[in-house]
Amino acid sequence: MKLFRYRKPSLRTLSGYTRVKRRAKRSIGLSQFQAVTRPTRIKQKLKYEVGLYSAPVRIARNTSKGRFPSFLGLFKFKK
Repeated sequence: MKLFRYRKPSLRTLSGYTRVKRRAKRSIGLSQFQAVTRPTRIKQKLKYEVGLYSAPVRIARNTSKGRFPSFLGLFKFKK
């Protein structure tokens, strides 16, 4: 454990306000709803529906960047 932090903690962190707020959101189920409706998640879902994450498109995208498939498999997909 470090003795000194890079930044000093805020009053909300010290008081525990953020932790209580996070627990309340999780218990209500609000955080799950917000995760689905975030703009980045909506954009990602749209890309899935269009087919930008399909194997042929991924191969084309990666080979255009100079990467090629290896013996270990095609370009690994991070989840």
